[in-house]
Amino acid sequence: MKVCGVTEPSEIDVLASQPVDFVGLWYGVPGGPSDLPLDRWREFVGAAAATERLNPVMVTFLKDADALTEAVETSDCRWVQLHGYQTPGLVRAVKGISDDVRVLKVLHVREGECVESRLIGGYEKAGVDVFLFDAVSADGRVGSTGETLDAGLVASLAEGLERPFLLAGGISAENRGDYDAVAGESGFLGIDVDTNARGEDGKVSAEKVEAICRAWEAPDA
Repeated sequence: MKVCGVTEPSEIDVLASQPVDFVGLWYGVPGGPSDLPLDRWREFVGAAAATERLNPVMVTFLKDADALTEAVETSDCRWVQLHGYQTPGLVRAVKGISDDVRVLKVLHVREGECVESRLIGGYEKAGVDVFLFDAVSADGRVGSTGETLDAGLVASLAEGLERPFLLAGGISAENRGDYDAVAGESGFLGIDVDTNARGEDGKVSAEKVEAICRAWEAPDA
């Protein structure tokens, strides 16, 4: 499980107390509500890594290989989530930063189609480690939209992947049953949550995260 959009140290403490594997930290998301300046982002990366449970993930719209390299090389972050419409060439550049860097590439689904469908093979050849299916809103917004994906469509898209994948898009404890077909795919790794992991105050909630983890836990976990 990955929880995205953390902006306060207390939220990292909450996640470290739950069966969460990845924490998404925004850097290079202009105008994004959870975007962090580089120095602050590094602090959060260090705090997550220090838990020895949470893997910090850079969630970014950046297309500048030099900026991405600087962030990775000056932090403990080794997972880079390319969110937006970056090219396979950028994936290759990020993979070239270090042998232990992992790239998580978002595949955007809008109005029943995967926007990057023609690039998937190129992404795989460039070295993508994990894909992430996420919803694009009708007005073109990407990332933390809270909109859900059609399970049948995702399952169909997943069948053609050579890499494992995560599922995002309005994931909650209540809609676990809608995604049996997706969770049954051999490449399914888990889920990415933002909106539904938060309480009424907008902060990551231990109760919400626990409920989602419990609902989505693999039967043989």
